[in-house]
Amino acid sequence: MQKNNPLVSVVIPAYNVEKFIGETLRSVLNQTYNNYEIIVVDDSSRDQTASVVNQFIQLDKRIKYFKIEHSGRPAVPRNFGISKASGELIAFLDSDDLWKKNKLAEQVLFLEKYPGLIFIYSMSVTFGDVNLFSPFYEVLPLLNKAARTKEDLLKKGNSITCSSVLIRSDYLKKVNGFDEDPKLKAVEDYDLWIRLSEFGKFGFIPRIHTYYRVHSSQSSSDWETKQKRLEYLSSKRNIDLPKYHFYRNKGFPIRIARNSVHFLTFLYVKFLSLINRGVSQ
Repeated sequence: MQKNNPLVSVVIPAYNVEKFIGETLRSVLNQTYNNYEIIVVDDSSRDQTASVVNQFIQLDKRIKYFKIEHSGRPAVPRNFGISKASGELIAFLDSDDLWKKNKLAEQVLFLEKYPGLIFIYSMSVTFGDVNLFSPFYEVLPLLNKAARTKEDLLKKGNSITCSSVLIRSDYLKKVNGFDEDPKLKAVEDYDLWIRLSEFGKFGFIPRIHTYYRVHSSQSSSDWETKQKRLEYLSSKRNIDLPKYHFYRNKGFPIRIARNSVHFLTFLYVKFLSLINRGVSQ
């Protein structure tokens, strides 16, 4: 990897996100780290997503737009984006999520400091149609759930937000990117982390670098469906994986207790960022 200034390819899968993708693109263009390309892969949107992206292309030629046949699976446009990427590092950003302006700079520096790591990830917090009392409010990962090895992933489960990850592209190519199996939809990222972890450790930065948007039009599976897909992943890879606990769905008092833990984690990490401590491998 070229020291100090490696090219980062930012892969953004998109589908019917005319309301959000402009803000998402601005969060990349506002990064303090400047050596990147943005690859938007449109899964045949039926709204004005293409028009919004093209307006940004007129302003910054680092943005590239591709339209593919509709798949309905994020793994497909992400893999297409990987195939078009030129960067030594690849980051994924969902088309309705946002980055803090120092996300890439801190992660690139971390990977240069620890060249043996396969990838690096940070923390995320929900925003949008969510509040402290919502079942969808969360900070990921909670510090005790942060994974750094395959063993951690198998024991603690997946709390790595895809939009928070920065990966060395050569390892992505070794594992052929995301598995496009339709039965893995919603757990295909967990599957990728597990397969990448076969090559070594990965790093974690306890900083909020990603804002995960919650909104009514987003496509996400219910928790029972995710559990079934998790069981399918376990069977397909012949590994034991922890089940979802569904604490957010076990009554209002339990939800408030759960959300309080997440909110206190958010406050603690914000405090760490103010005193510039707590970054760990």
